[in-house]
Amino acid sequence: MPTALDPPPSTLDNAAMNKRLGDYLKAYGAPLPSQEALDLFLGMARIVHGMHEQFAFYGQELRFDNVILSAEQPPRVLDCGVPQSRLSAKSPTPEDVAQGIRRDIHQLGMMLYQMVTGQPVPERHATHNFRTDFDETSDLLPVPDPRTVNPAVSVEIARLVAKATARDAQSRAKSIGELLALLEPSPDATPEETAKVQSASLVPAASAPAEPGQASEASPPVRREARVTLAKRSLPVVSERTGFVVNEAAVKRDTPAVTPAPPATLVEGLAQAFADLSGTGERPTGRGFKFFVAGMSCLLLLVVSLITYRIVEKFFLGGGTGVATRPTVEALRSKSETSNRPIFTPTPAPDDTRALLPALVAVKGGSFEMGSRDGQPDEQPVHRVTLSDFEIGKYEVTNAQYKAFCDATGRPYPEEPNFARLRNYFLDYPHHPVVRVSWDDANAYCVWLSERTGDLYRLPTEAEWEYVARNSPIGWDSYHSGGAPHEVGTSPPNELGIYDLMGNVWEWCADWYGSYPAEPQTNPKGPPRGTHKVLRGCSWYFSTVPCRPTSRFRFDPTLNYWFNGGFRVVRAKH
Repeated sequence: MPTALDPPPSTLDNAAMNKRLGDYLKAYGAPLPSQEALDLFLGMARIVHGMHEQFAFYGQELRFDNVILSAEQPPRVLDCGVPQSRLSAKSPTPEDVAQGIRRDIHQLGMMLYQMVTGQPVPERHATHNFRTDFDETSDLLPVPDPRTVNPAVSVEIARLVAKATARDAQSRAKSIGELLALLEPSPDATPEETAKVQSASLVPAASAPAEPGQASEASPPVRREARVTLAKRSLPVVSERTGFVVNEAAVKRDTPAVTPAPPATLVEGLAQAFADLSGTGERPTGRGFKFFVAGMSCLLLLVVSLITYRIVEKFFLGGGTGVATRPTVEALRSKSETSNRPIFTPTPAPDDTRALLPALVAVKGGSFEMGSRDGQPDEQPVHRVTLSDFEIGKYEVTNAQYKAFCDATGRPYPEEPNFARLRNYFLDYPHHPVVRVSWDDANAYCVWLSERTGDLYRLPTEAEWEYVARNSPIGWDSYHSGGAPHEVGTSPPNELGIYDLMGNVWEWCADWYGSYPAEPQTNPKGPPRGTHKVLRGCSWYFSTVPCRPTSRFRFDPTLNYWFNGGFRVVRAKH
């Protein structure tokens, strides 16, 4: 198989031998031998080094198609990227120079990888990597260990690729000279081998003085032997699996470890701690890592401040046992609110709460002022309303009463409200108010009850509900309920003997939600149409602030996820 440095066939002229390195690699069809790849790498490195001395860089133009091979001279690199950098309108900054050198060295490492493996560098894996996420050069493609593709690649070339493509500032080569300075003869190398190694380095070795009487003859170029080792330093190799740069110990176990310099700042100390914990052996660099450290420091300071505040509040401001304290603002407000509240005493549930038909209370009709001048805007204007006689449910409809309706009609049971203390609420607590029923469900229950009894059952109007709720005591609200509804009939009734009007659950009314009219009304039924239905009362979930007979609430009539909403019925005479 031909090599790049073999003499040309006699049938071809010199011009025919000028071929691109990319074409040669395609024709070769296999990984190049380590020595041949190293010779080509050193030839290209010398040219790139010369360009760097003139502050000119190749960048992406440093590729195989721009490298020309010839049998009479070393490889040549076309000046594709030089004119742009030389004719720049301003001189390059130190950052531009460092970045240009970095990219060229990385490109050389990638080319060496492809020459010894016969394959291009694989694309970056889409995995999260803390190291690369905070790397200033994360736009450069990570290069894996070439031995994972071609096990015949020597350790020296693998480590040379790692040095050229290392992704952290401490491990990567800063210049071509630093990269090639890693090449040194083996300790047991002969003088002839040492001369061969020196002939392959970047700067030719000094010529030995000629003996008297002998003419100085230029010795022909000698192919460099592969007996080359790298300097005894920490030279990381990129792991193909994780994208991390692993330590030299993972490549060559017998290399003496080099103790890193102790960190001089807090950021460097944290970076070293991360390197020790992650097992990569290298410290993360870049501006992103510094921002990360600053953010974590602020978060830690915030946590310490909150802990300190809680300690001071507990032992000096809020009730530490055996310590002189003073009450908090919340405690004073709660005490003030509860001191003005009437004493709430639960009562035993009457026997008629167990009946499957709702117990009713007859209400004598009359006139009253509906609304409140001190309430919310939707409770105004206050207007006079006249009502006829009617009968209203003594209690809210219970789970047992609603279950009879579901069993008779095949309607689905209400969904579980997931109360902390009342599991399997609908089936295991039959005398508690039914919840998670929509307005449509409540209205369907009234229709079924009317068909079963022959009487006209319906939901109460807003006016009827407010008429009977006047002067009702506060029942199972959030101050007394303990976080769940209670059995109907266990809170004090009002003067008419009706229970739970101001507590336990909100109650659906027949009316669409809308503004009040200013004119007097007789048996009003609310707006003719709307989008939400009215709920009245209060619930175990709310405090006494909205628990007023005039308070109004509204909800979508088709939804049934209102876990603190139920209803009671009216038997109408009109």
